[in-house]
Amino acid sequence: MKVLTFCLIILSKLLAAQLLTVNNLENLTQSPLHHLDRKLADHFSLKRNPAMEDKDNRVYSNDHSHENFKVLTVFINAKNCPALSLVTHNEAEINHFHTDLIKEGFMVSEYRDHHGKLFKKFVRDRFSVIIKKTDAPVPAHQVVWMCR
Repeated sequence: MKVLTFCLIILSKLLAAQLLTVNNLENLTQSPLHHLDRKLADHFSLKRNPAMEDKDNRVYSNDHSHENFKVLTVFINAKNCPALSLVTHNEAEINHFHTDLIKEGFMVSEYRDHHGKLFKKFVRDRFSVIIKKTDAPVPAHQVVWMCR
């Protein structure tokens, strides 16, 4: 019984530490900018990379191998709230996020970029999410979270 309780506690901690959830991204866009550095470092092991930034964005990444590597860009001057761009190499995480979007009431539609490439777009209330598979030597997905 103690082992089961311990496993459930560990599992809940791991699930809570997953960055790519609707609740986490919504909370990040509503957090004051001066709290982002500590929040992302403490909860998601992402460190700020000032050398990759300009005045309109902040860039965070982790130090994991390429299959768990993440880069989060926070666009500070986006319309209505900060916009987020998260690039990840974890296919299972993207699949879980897709399910989370549907479960949280996001409606799916298609989106064409300026090159004519087709992507999935999810919309709910004041949020819009686009999921792209990047054309790169190492397969990656980009999630763009923005306010409408």
